[in-house]
Amino acid sequence: MARRQLPVLSPIAPAALGGALGSVLLHRRRVVTDVAASLTASCGARQTLLTNSGTSALVLALRLAVGEGKTVAFPGYACVDLASAARFARVRVRLYDLDPRTLSPDLGSVAAALSRGVDAVVVAHLHGFPADVPAVVRLAAQAGVPVIEDAAQAAGGTLLGRPLGSFGALSVFSFGRGKGLSGGHGGALVCRDERFVSGLKHAGFHVGSPGWGWLDIATAGAQWALGRPSLYALPSALPGLRLGEMVYHPAREPRSLSIGAAALVRRALRAVPEAVSLRRRNAAALYVAATEGSDIEPIALLPGATSGFLRFPVVDSGGRVERPDMGILRGYPRTLHEQEELRPCLAPGEPATPGATALREGLFTLPTHEKVNADDIERMGEWLRVPTRVLMTFAPRKNRPEGSCRSA
Repeated sequence: MARRQLPVLSPIAPAALGGALGSVLLHRRRVVTDVAASLTASCGARQTLLTNSGTSALVLALRLAVGEGKTVAFPGYACVDLASAARFARVRVRLYDLDPRTLSPDLGSVAAALSRGVDAVVVAHLHGFPADVPAVVRLAAQAGVPVIEDAAQAAGGTLLGRPLGSFGALSVFSFGRGKGLSGGHGGALVCRDERFVSGLKHAGFHVGSPGWGWLDIATAGAQWALGRPSLYALPSALPGLRLGEMVYHPAREPRSLSIGAAALVRRALRAVPEAVSLRRRNAAALYVAATEGSDIEPIALLPGATSGFLRFPVVDSGGRVERPDMGILRGYPRTLHEQEELRPCLAPGEPATPGATALREGLFTLPTHEKVNADDIERMGEWLRVPTRVLMTFAPRKNRPEGSCRSA
């Protein structure tokens, strides 16, 4: 079977799976409160509610901070899960643009969205790169609205010496596949503002007692078994799984994080420093190759920011193409403005978001996880250094399949 690199990885050890099974069999509900307490402490928060997914956590955040029929500002370029949460929470959406050089909000565009009238602003960190949440918080405070920090892709990044997820009045985390903190499934809503802590106590935000989590353990076990380049070609060849694609999944009523998933997340939290250190080493090698390339720019870090490098993002203008065999993929295929599922929620007359469009057209992301080896770094380095159109120019015509480079 051909080797095929994973775009993202859910690092799960057999010992973690065994520990999760033990927690379920022994009914160790305490693991849920342990994870909640850990996130509350690390984010300097008042309370944490653990949910069955990051989307569920965002649904609750929108209910708390926005309310049905009211309006939230979303980044113009983000995961389609924002659309599913908005539809389920029944909120209206305005859009602001991003700076394609940093993946951070365009503050002028945020101010314009606030002036059009919103009840909250969502700021999302992408691929482990910190977004300028403090600056958005200052703008939003002038308008008297809260900020929801989407830290689903925080991946151990920091800003101004603080972990991502510790800036918003509400913060959302995800423990799903490829997010850096693996629980099979799951998410968290972290509350730093006392008024939202009080809101969580309302019956409408009760998500129930934690289930056992047999399915979460089975999902995590499958991710562990197939989460290696020597085997990933098998599931990636099954079109029904749609691996590596952005797929819209309708949101459902939030539930609690399971005991099994909580046990996996608790172990993952302990492993964060080592995983982040490894991803940063791989990203450093890719950065060197990117700076040697033409027509390509690595995403820049904000002052005072460190990335968790969930993936290594670059903006290409040299005609490069995806290399799924190496785990090199384009970013989101559509801006949120173009996302059909968001249209029922989108406020009429929202202006274009050219920065988001630039990212849709030119952003690529490269894998940085623990399964990336020296040969992978060398091959990805060649892709970064040489634009596809250059490879196509010098490739013999008979070896040049349409839409791919010679080495494809």
